[in-house]
Amino acid sequence: MSPKIKGSLLLSVTMALALFLETGCATKKYVKQQIDPVSGRVDELTEVSKRNENSIKDVDSRAQSGIQSVQAKANEVDQKAAAADQKALEAQQMAKNADSKIGTVETNLNQKIGNIDSYKPVENASVKFKFNHADLSDEAKATLDQLAAKVKDSKGYVLEIQGFTDKIGSEDYNLSLSQKRSESVLRYLSENHQIPLFRMFILGLGESKPADDNKTRAGREANRRVEITLLKSEVESMGAK
Repeated sequence: MSPKIKGSLLLSVTMALALFLETGCATKKYVKQQIDPVSGRVDELTEVSKRNENSIKDVDSRAQSGIQSVQAKANEVDQKAAAADQKALEAQQMAKNADSKIGTVETNLNQKIGNIDSYKPVENASVKFKFNHADLSDEAKATLDQLAAKVKDSKGYVLEIQGFTDKIGSEDYNLSLSQKRSESVLRYLSENHQIPLFRMFILGLGESKPADDNKTRAGREANRRVEITLLKSEVESMGAK
């Protein structure tokens, strides 16, 4: 029972008692008869009020517990949503990285396809021959040995082998002699260094493209030669980077 109600009841009883006392009609027994029912009612109302207060507290406690539970679940949902957003961002970044790598691979592949038949000269060698001879000297073999060592186990290379002569003799004879000199180089590299034939291209050019003046002995010696050019594929060069 609220203090206001309880006070009102007591005030009513007190006023009634005062009224009876003033009239001289009240007795102790009469007063007791009047007060006892009221006191019992007051106690009953007080007990009901306490029960109501306890019920309200219980409902409030359960409501607070429910609110806290809902809030906790809401926080958990927010955390899971944030984690899902983060994973989505990571997945997008991974997709971008994959696209970038694919683009790089495609670019490199296109470059390799475009350069598959493109070769660059990387080294030159020259061997000399005696007059009217096509056999290799020891010095010439040593030069070829050094060149072969540089291409051992290599890929993506070719050797251009071009034979020449001095101007002495007929043009046809010199063409034939220069071809034989080129063949001597090819045979030596194939037999002694196992260089595949498909990597070597030979051509006898006779007395054309002289390296020196044919009017002098030293010049003619310089012209009796085979020039070897090592060319490497640009695709192979890109793979080595």
